[in-house]
Amino acid sequence: MKREHFLEKNEVREITIFNQLVLHAGTLSYTEMIDYLHISKASLENDLNSLADKISGFAKEVEISFDGKTITLYMSDTFSLQQIYQLYLKESVKVLIIHYLFEHQEFSIAQLTQELLISESSLFRRIKELNRYLQEFQLKIRNGQLQGEELQIRYFYLQFYNYVADASLLIKPHTEADARHMIQFMEKSLKFSVVPQSLHRLTLWVIISQSRIRYSKKNYQSLRKLIQPYASDPLFRDLQSMILRYYSRYSIEVEEAEAMLFFAFILAFPIFTEPDFHEYRLMRNRRNPVASMDTYIAETIINYFDFKKLPYMLEREMYYHLSSIHARLYFFHGDIEVYDYEHILAKKNQLTEEHLLPFSKTLLSTSSRTLYPAVSSEGSSLLKMERLKYISLLILISLNMSKSIAIGIDLKMDRLYKETLTELLMLRLRPINGIHVDYYQKDKNYDLILTNIEPVQQDTYAGAHVYVLSEILSSFDLVNIRQIIQTLNTGASTG
Repeated sequence: MKREHFLEKNEVREITIFNQLVLHAGTLSYTEMIDYLHISKASLENDLNSLADKISGFAKEVEISFDGKTITLYMSDTFSLQQIYQLYLKESVKVLIIHYLFEHQEFSIAQLTQELLISESSLFRRIKELNRYLQEFQLKIRNGQLQGEELQIRYFYLQFYNYVADASLLIKPHTEADARHMIQFMEKSLKFSVVPQSLHRLTLWVIISQSRIRYSKKNYQSLRKLIQPYASDPLFRDLQSMILRYYSRYSIEVEEAEAMLFFAFILAFPIFTEPDFHEYRLMRNRRNPVASMDTYIAETIINYFDFKKLPYMLEREMYYHLSSIHARLYFFHGDIEVYDYEHILAKKNQLTEEHLLPFSKTLLSTSSRTLYPAVSSEGSSLLKMERLKYISLLILISLNMSKSIAIGIDLKMDRLYKETLTELLMLRLRPINGIHVDYYQKDKNYDLILTNIEPVQQDTYAGAHVYVLSEILSSFDLVNIRQIIQTLNTGASTG
C-alpha cells in the first residue's frame, strides 16, 4: 500500500509533478512531464493551475512557475516534499474515513456521509477503493467496522498515523501523558530502555492499544497460533505480568491477548536498545521461529561473504536487525510505502556492489517462505520494505568488514592526457566503498594497479594485482574493477 492510495487520481498526478521536479533539480520541460504522466498538455495545465492554488498559502516557502514550455519549482531550505504530501493527505476523504473509524470503532452510512459532507455513492466508492488496498493488511471495512485480526488492525493504525495521517490527531496532551506513564512503567518492569528514535512509534502503539482495549469485538485467532511457540518466552511472561499489574491499577480488565499484542510489536520493531536485546537473545529459546531464522540467515550471510567470523559487536548488531526483520515477517502483513521502492533500490545499487541486490532477494525468499507463507509475491509492500532492510544490513556488514583497498593509477601516455584521464578515472572510482585511489607512486604499496599497458616485468608493481584497462572509463572495465575490489576485500576479511 502506498500513501498515494489515499488520494484521488488528479491529486496523485499533482504529487507526481512535485516529485519529478525534485528528482530533476527543480526544472522540467512540458514535453518531459507530459511523456512521463501520459497526459495531454491541457490536462497538465489544469494540474499545474490546481497545484498553484493548493500551495498559494505558502508563497514564501514553495512556488511553482510554468510558461507553456518549462516548469520550475522553488522550495525554501525548511520546506520539503513531505509537507506537500501532508497538505494533500490532511484533506483526503479516505484519510478522514480511517480516522473516523479509529475514533468511533463503528459508523453508519448516514453518520459518515453527514460527517464528511459527501454523497452515499461517493462514500461507497471510497470504501471500495480502501478495501482493495487493505487486502494486503488482511483487513476490510464491512458493516461499518474495520474487520480483521486485532493485531493487524492495531498495526495498520500504527502505520497509518506514523506515515499518512497527522499524528497530532492521535497524540494529544492527555493521551501522550497516559502513554508516557505506561512506557515508564514498562521500562521499569521489563528493565529495558526505549531507543529515543522509537519513542514516537511506541507512544502511538500505546495510544492505539488504550483506545482499542475496551472494544469487545476483537479477533485473536491467528495471533494465538503464532504465539504458541513463545508461551514460555521470558519476555512474553514478563509482559503478561506487567500488563495485568498496570491495568489493575485502573480497575480495567484486560484479556490475556493484550500481552500477545505488545509482545509481537516489541519484537518486530527496534523498541529497546541493542544491549537490552542482546540480554533477551541470550535467554530466548533458540528454536522459536524468529530465533531459528535469525541464526540461519546470519550463517548464510557469513558463509556468503566467506568470513570466518564477524567481530563480536558487529555480530550482535546483525542479530539485532535480523530479529526485527524476521519478527515483522512472522507476525504482520502489509506495510505503507513512504518512498519510491524502485528509486531507492536503484540508489542502493549505485552505492554498493551489484551482487548484494540478488543476494538480498535470496535472503528474503528464504525467510518469507518459512515466516510469511501467506504472501510469496514481491508485490507485497512488507516484503519490499524488508528487502530494503536486508540490503542496508548487507551494506553495513560489507563496510565494516572491508579494509581500505589502495589503488594506484599508472597510465602510460602524454602528460596532459594522463593527468586528465587519471582525474576522470579517480572521479568514477571514488564512490566505490572501501577504497583509496591516487596517482601511482613507486615508494608506496598498493593492492591494485590500474594501467593501460601490460608491464614488461611481472614484479614491476611489487606484487600488487594489475588490471590493464581495455578502454579508459569504459563500463566493461569498471564492472571488472568492482569485482576485483570485492575479491580483494573478501580475501582481506578471511585472511
